[in-house]
This record gives sequence, structure tokens and C-alpha cells, in this order.
Amino acid sequence: MKYLFVKLFFLLFTILTFSRIQANGIVLENNTLKVVFNEKTGAIEQLTSKVTDWKIENRAELGLSFYMSIPLPGQRFNPIVGIKQKEPFLELNEGNKKVTFTWKNLKSKNGNQLSISFKATAQLTEEGLIFTGELENNSPYVIETIRWPMLGDLVIPDKSESFSQIGMDYGGMNKFEIYPKFQNEPGYFAVDNPSNWMETPTTPFALLGNKNEGLYVGYHDTTTRDLLQFKTELKPGYISYELWDTGVNPTTDSLAGQPVHYEFYTTHFPFVLPQESVELKPVVIKPYKGDWHKGADIYKEWRATWFKSPQTPQWFNEVHSWQQIHMNNPEDDIRYTYKDLLQIGKDCVENGVKAIQVTGWTKGGQDKDNPSHDIDLRLGTWQELKNVISEVQKLGVKIILFTKFTWADRETNWYKNELIKYTTKDPYDYPYYYNGYAYQTDVQLAEINTRHFSPMCHLSSDWRQIATAEFIKTLDIGADGMLFDENQHHGGAKYCYDKSHGHKVPAYIFAGDKFLAEEFEIVKNNINPDYIFAGEGNYDLEFRQYHLSYFRVDLDHIPLHRYIAPNEEMMIAISGYNDRNLINTALLYRYIISYEPRNFKGRLNELPMTLAYGKKVDSLRKLYKNFLWDGEFHDTVGAKVLVNEKRYDKYSVYIDNKTGKKAIVIANFNYNYPIEIKVKFDGKPKELFSASPENPEPVSFNGISNIPPNSAIVIFEK
Repeated sequence: MKYLFVKLFFLLFTILTFSRIQANGIVLENNTLKVVFNEKTGAIEQLTSKVTDWKIENRAELGLSFYMSIPLPGQRFNPIVGIKQKEPFLELNEGNKKVTFTWKNLKSKNGNQLSISFKATAQLTEEGLIFTGELENNSPYVIETIRWPMLGDLVIPDKSESFSQIGMDYGGMNKFEIYPKFQNEPGYFAVDNPSNWMETPTTPFALLGNKNEGLYVGYHDTTTRDLLQFKTELKPGYISYELWDTGVNPTTDSLAGQPVHYEFYTTHFPFVLPQESVELKPVVIKPYKGDWHKGADIYKEWRATWFKSPQTPQWFNEVHSWQQIHMNNPEDDIRYTYKDLLQIGKDCVENGVKAIQVTGWTKGGQDKDNPSHDIDLRLGTWQELKNVISEVQKLGVKIILFTKFTWADRETNWYKNELIKYTTKDPYDYPYYYNGYAYQTDVQLAEINTRHFSPMCHLSSDWRQIATAEFIKTLDIGADGMLFDENQHHGGAKYCYDKSHGHKVPAYIFAGDKFLAEEFEIVKNNINPDYIFAGEGNYDLEFRQYHLSYFRVDLDHIPLHRYIAPNEEMMIAISGYNDRNLINTALLYRYIISYEPRNFKGRLNELPMTLAYGKKVDSLRKLYKNFLWDGEFHDTVGAKVLVNEKRYDKYSVYIDNKTGKKAIVIANFNYNYPIEIKVKFDGKPKELFSASPENPEPVSFNGISNIPPNSAIVIFEK
């Protein structure tokens, strides 16, 4: 009798609970976010930021759950639409903070019922609303992609403000506008309606917002197992076209009888094989109040739970600059011999430059005969290069050798006879193709005889063994480090379909980047533990192995990666003859200077004005090292700068890690006119002083100052 009573009680409790769910939808709610799911479809029908009261998703009738792509033989376009499936099995637990929907035996657009199940979970925590999932594929087909989560009605919170999607890219920020204009990325011929996306690992998150509020969407995965895209669509489309890829967005709720709305979703590319089960890595969404810095702070907080920088030698942590020098290119334009490096090293000593990046030192010159790292006998012998490296090091200058393990040159016999086996293959068993780079002569600049490449598959252990043997050559020659050019991408190749490589087919080739770097690290630790790993435009996960990221910027650069990773070394190229503004950019954002006369083909004495100002900036950084080099970079957070009573944005805030005192660097990028600036620090700073590259000694600062053209000022608490 007692057992029957208990059973009836729980049955009644379940009925009452699910009656409430059916009446109001499934509600997960905390102090930052409220989300409502449809219990019959799993669709997100409402999403509200309780931080700003922004109704992020509002129209229930536009709600979406998931969307899969499962090609059939002779029918590649074969989607499975979540809201059109049978009602899922529902679980609601953990204090109404976690909901799980399970769909089984899914029906596709062009096929019969498929033996596929999808267990989708949304859990609300202090970290955010976390979306995970489990795919079980008992069908004979491959589940290529799945969109989860999906917002069917992304609401623009304030139509008087521009609304954008922001992510990371090549050391800075990638930003595309969603409203009032929307740029179509794939081309008018490729999709029904305007679409745009960003993807991992280049950016691990997307920020959807304006200057006052936004939504963080992060892919919280450190394995690089699968590609994930952050994608936005404008439906039904433009009112009219302005350019071939941009048009006028509708401003009404409907257009031609269709609802006007923006869809946003994350697309996983797990390629779940028949009889395989896969867990989707977490996608986390969380609203924030403020500009993009507040959204980036959410990623920074998660990043701090797993990230650890590699150890570096002492010289690398001091204020210093580099020079890049180019010795040869694919058109045999030989500029220098190995012996010439000694005089170039002496130039560096004379000008206070600490390291030389030597480019084009290998057989064939820069971007030819890849991945060979043999010496070029036209430049000298192996022993001559080893000797001159030693001599330059005795001067106190470090030698960093340009390397490249991303490609194989398709024109070489090595490629045709062996390396082709280790290239990334497309679904049709052809090596992926990359156009390569043209140099110097009219014929090559017209791309008539350009050396073309194929990207290598770092997931192939046989290839990594070959690459490691080439890498060891840079250690044996006695270099202080390498700069791995183009380590951050694979020339458009993403998945490898080669069955002989020993990986899953297909496999996401970015997962191999970590394996290659780790194998290099094991080798270098046994030979030279102080050897430096530098890369070009590292994506954030690469900073676990790489000590430095080198890239190029313009004056519109927004230092998103520097803000994310304030303690990692980053370096920018300086090539102009009086390039004060890019040097000021290096000062603003704590970038190492790489002097590159004549696009890294000339000598330091060719840039006397640039070099003179660069030395002044580095002297200033040494003098105020506690702020400008060892301090924590906060971008524009912590102070405001006004010019003509309007907000000015060419400034950065630094905080002394030991004392907590603040400094602010302000640059004037105007070529002709000084600017008068007013500075307001958050809080109540102590006595303020100012200094500049031309006048480094501190003087009292009263809140207002003039900055000459192409110059900068540092204001700091003393």
C-alpha cells in the first residue's frame, strides 16, 4: 500500500510538472539569462538578457531547434529539420537548470526514416547557457554537419545603432555588419538569402552586439577536433542590391508576405560515420552589457582555466626589436650570401636590434622547394652558415630562421615522387591546391610561372616524421629559433579524406597543428631548450606551444587578440621610410617592432627616420617597463580620452601588475596637425605625470596635453 502511494505521488507530481511545462514552455532562468524552449519541438522560442532586458529571441513561431546534413547516394542536399521531427523525449532536472531532448529515428527531406538519434542538452550555469549533444549514427550514411543551437529570430536591440558580429582574425579583429547593412559572404549564386560566418580555430567565439550590449557565443573546446562556424543569415533577403555582395536590409517586420528576421546558429562539422557515436563540444552563450571588451572578457575568463604559456629565455622577455632580412626568392633574385649576415648582425648591434629573422635562406629561396630546409649552395656552404650564426650570436644578436611546413611545392620531384602521399586530399582523392606566391619578375607577378602548393596533412605521422627531420636542420645549424610562416592556416583545406594517413576519414586537419608543434617541442628540448617558436598570426590555441605571433597591421587595426592574451609576445612589421604611426601602433598595443626595409629586402641604414623614432619608443618602453612592457594591457578599458570634447580611440591603458597603478598611451596618427587631448581615468588616480618618445623625462600632467603629429604620449600614476 505504501509503495502504491509513493508511486501515485510521483505520477501526480510528474503530471503537474509537465502540465506547467506545456502551459508555459520549458523555462531555464538565472540572474543573467532566461530561455524558453518548446517542449514538443525543442525550439528556442524566447531568449532574454536579464542584464539589459534585450529580447534576443522573441517570436516563438520562428523558433528553431537543430538542422542536420546527411547526404544520400546521388542526393547530397538532404537536410534533417529538427522542428519537423516527431516530439522528442524530454528530461528536465537539476533544479530546472538543465533540459535534454532526445530525438530518434529522424526523417530527412529526401529519404526515409533514418536510424539516427540526437540527444541535445542545454544547461544554465554561471558560465552561461551551455549547449552540448550526443549523436548516434546507426544509419548507412555520414552525418556531415549539425546546427545546434539555433536562434531563428535574432532581434536587433536598438535600430539606431549598428549591430555586428565580431571575432578574432590574424592578430586583430574580424567584424562584419549585420544591421543596417549585411554583407553576403558566399556569393549571390551560392545561397537563397544573404549569409555570413566566422569559424574556428581562427576565432573561438563570436560576439553579436552593438557598443552597448551583446551576446557572447563561444566554442569551449581545446582539442581542435572539429570545425565550428558561427553563422548569420538575413531572411528573406535584401530590399535591393547596392553592390554584388551587399544590399539594403528590410526595416519592416515582413517583406513580400514573409517574416523579416535574422537567424544565427553554430554549425558543427563532426562527420559522424555509420555505426559511430560523437559528443558535440560545448557551445556557450552569455549576454553582456557594454562594448566588445565585455564579451571578450567572458572568453578570457574561460581561457584562464586551461591556458599556460610556454617558458621563454630571459632575453625574449626584455624590451627588444627585430629585423627581417630576405636572402633569395623563387626567381633567383639573390640579395645576400650567408657571410653577409655578419655585417647585418653588426648593423643590428649599432642600432640596438636584438634578433634577425632570416628569410629565403633555404634551397630555392622563399616559397620554393617547400618543405626543404636544406641550405642553398649559391648562398654558401652549411659550415659557412653555421659559422656566421655563431659569430652573430657572439655580438649578442639572435638568429631566427624562417621556416615553412604548411606546404609542399608541387613542381618538385620530391612532391611528385613522395610528398604527394602526405598532402591533404579532398573528397575526390585529389590533393588540395594552393596558388602560391609571385615574386619580383614580370612573368611571375603575372602569375604565369608561379610555384603552386599543396597543404600537408599534419595528422599523418609519416608526414610529421619528415617535417621533424627538416625542422632539426634549423637546430643543427645553431639558430636561436624559427618563425614558422603560415602556421595558422592550411590554404582553404579543412578536412582530409586520405585513407592511408592513419586518421579518421574525413579528419579536421587543424587538429594536427598541435601534434606537429608538440613533436617539434620534444626535439628542441633535447637539443636547445631556449629555442624560440614563433609563428605567423597564431590562432589562440597555438600560443600553448608558440612563444610569439608575427603579423602585419594597418592603422585601423583593433587589438582583439592582444586584449585576449595580454601576456603573449606579438610582433608587427615596420617597413615605411618614416613609419612613425605604425611604431606608435606597436607602442599602443605592446607589439615588438620588426624593421623591414624595402619589404624586408633592405638594410637598416635605409630607414634612418623610422629607426630613429623606433629607438626612442623602445627607450621609452625600457624606462617605463613596469607599465609599457611588464604591465597588463587593457586596451581602452579604464580611462577615457577626449579630443574636441569627442571620444578618441587611439589609446591604451596599462596596469602595473605589482602596484596596480595605471598608465595610458595616446597616439596622434594625424600627419599634419597636433591634437589636444583630455584624459579621465576611472576612479581617482594619484599624482599624474607624462612623458613622450622625444621627451622621456616625466613632467607633471594636469589633465590636458598637446600631442604633435605622428607622435605619442604616456600618462602615468607615480
